[in-house]
Amino acid sequence: MPRYLDPAEAKAKMIGKSVWPISVWPGSGKRWLSVCMDCGSFVTPTYRNVMQPGRGGCNPCARRKAAQTRRMPHEEAVKVMRGAGVEPLEMFPGVDVPWRCRCLSALCPGLWMGDPADIRPRLSDARASRISACKYCARSAVRPERAAQGMIENGVEPLEDYASAWSSWPCVCLRCGADDITPTYANVVLGGQGGCKHCGGRLRVSDQQAVSEMRAAGADPLEAYPGVNERWRCRCLAADCPGPADRIIYPRLGWVRRGAQACKWCAGVVIDPLAARDVMISQAGLVPQEPYPGVRERWKCRCMNCQSIVHPTLGSVNSRGTGCSECAEYGFQRGNPGLLYLVTHQRLNAAKIGICNLNTRRIERHEGRGWQLHATLAFPLGGTAELLEKQVLAEWRAQGWRPVLDSGKPYDGWTETVPLDEEITPQTLWQGILDLHELVAAGGPREALLSDDGAE
Repeated sequence: MPRYLDPAEAKAKMIGKSVWPISVWPGSGKRWLSVCMDCGSFVTPTYRNVMQPGRGGCNPCARRKAAQTRRMPHEEAVKVMRGAGVEPLEMFPGVDVPWRCRCLSALCPGLWMGDPADIRPRLSDARASRISACKYCARSAVRPERAAQGMIENGVEPLEDYASAWSSWPCVCLRCGADDITPTYANVVLGGQGGCKHCGGRLRVSDQQAVSEMRAAGADPLEAYPGVNERWRCRCLAADCPGPADRIIYPRLGWVRRGAQACKWCAGVVIDPLAARDVMISQAGLVPQEPYPGVRERWKCRCMNCQSIVHPTLGSVNSRGTGCSECAEYGFQRGNPGLLYLVTHQRLNAAKIGICNLNTRRIERHEGRGWQLHATLAFPLGGTAELLEKQVLAEWRAQGWRPVLDSGKPYDGWTETVPLDEEITPQTLWQGILDLHELVAAGGPREALLSDDGAE
């Protein structure tokens, strides 16, 4: 027969375990309404469970103590955050709790007028980040002041505070003064689009005004006005239009407003294949070796002077008067002595390979843009340097090393760049170039870079 337990004695023992019973004694195996003396929570433990060795009466406190034993030390958490580019400003709150920090980058886009950005990344986010735990350096957020400055630089001044990249933002146009425009930050600053529908020609006008604008551009509409960005069936008004006999064209009013020529035939964008062939032969001295691909596509031709195979575009021949690159007296000359060089850029943390002829200012121009010369390799013929450059770039891309952009935008020669890190250093890159040079000299990958007819 179980021993009789005095309720007062049981209550005293419960209080000794930091739980204060507030109801009558129910028995040792039944739940007893109590208050935790540590956290103040209402709990319902049983006397029998509380009295077991190592047990307590409050489940929330027990879970909290267990979490503390599994918690990452503060010093280790700080090391992880610093590795992600941020410095904690308070004690470690937990893996999935926002942690007040400051960005360690001196070029952080979150800085404004000397005022650092308020960032609160989580440790879990810092572990998964590839660029930085700072939302501004990772380009996942923009500081409101910097967003407003970007809009003003693109011709529109915001009238309200910044909300988000894709939210409509009431603005006033700094060019025409219109105040009924609501562009988005993503379209204007990130997408490079115009912010004013009036200045951009996107606003629909009356049919009479649209017809007047199209006729002024040299096209006579043959149907009702369909819309500013819709194709509009018209007839070219130019008497010497090189297009078809009916001179039917389909321009867009929006394109015409932005400076495009209404007739694609008069603009030279579209040309008859036979006429294109005559242009290449008469103006550039090049005989096409394949059907006409298009005005902006590279066209395989043979030079009538040096018999070299070249690939100009009809557009470059028409606009710039270019012809055979082998016969030209400008640009890189494959038959003259050449130089292969490797340059590095500290801010971009990138390396770039390039070629040039001797006694040119090609490298000096790179140095004027922030690049530093690492090493050069001279060749009796520039064509050999060009061959090695192609093989090096093919090897870089095969390794998965992508070109480096400047703030997300391309620049002159960016396709010949590669990012630098602890493993990809200028020294290792140059040694790889020297190794490929020996391979090319031995006749290794050379044949793969030759055209079908054997010309480099």
